Amino acid sequence: MAGHTRIGVTLQTLHPEHFDHGIILDQTPAPGFEIPNPDSCVVPQLLEVVAPKAAQMLVNGIRNGLFVPPVKDAGWRASEGQGTLIHAAKIKPEDRHVDWGNWSWADIKRRNRVLGPLWSKALAANRSPDGSLSFRPKRVIFTEMEEVNRLEGCDAFALIPGVPFVDGTSPVEPQQGKGLYVFTRDGKLICIRQMKVEGEQTADGVRAALKGKMLSDRTFWPDTVGYTSFYNPFQ
Repeated sequence: MAGHTRIGVTLQTLHPEHFDHGIILDQTPAPGFEIPNPDSCVVPQLLEVVAPKAAQMLVNGIRNGLFVPPVKDAGWRASEGQGTLIHAAKIKPEDRHVDWGNWSWADIKRRNRVLGPLWSKALAANRSPDGSLSFRPKRVIFTEMEEVNRLEGCDAFALIPGVPFVDGTSPVEPQQGKGLYVFTRDGKLICIRQMKVEGEQTADGVRAALKGKMLSDRTFWPDTVGYTSFYNPFQ
């Protein structure tokens, strides 16, 4: 939702296989209408703007008999000959799966705002009676995160986007008031305030990581400050 983005309301005939295919019976005038507060607008707010316009268009379409054959294509974009239309894809859970190697912080914020809480996978450790470690991936859902200023000595983590770390030495204790951080592709430092580990309740980022057994027992000293990372980057 860029600052100059516009959207429109369309009344279409039904297609048996694709929800956005069919003859356009009515459409808002080109180029559509502007999205309110595009940098912060969420789906419920957008629906407050679009729903009344769509309802009125539907009522007018029924009154005017736009659905009675032979129907006429009223789509302004198709008539302008601006190339092949790109039909909207069905939103799937994978669309909320963060691609740390390619998504910028702006991409992450936009998807989180439009699609809902995003997720990744991280390795969770399990220690057997003989002391050996085994790992299995668990899904983590990011329920609250925000950009923060860079911490002292944490720049080394920016080299590989998606490596989660805590600003504390191992063993990290939940009562220490530490934070869980990760860098994005464009070098933004994100603090994961709240997250939900598969099979657990939503909790403070550090507490969730500790309960999920995702923090390693190794402390990194890139400078004078010690940091403890996950066993692997978010996947």
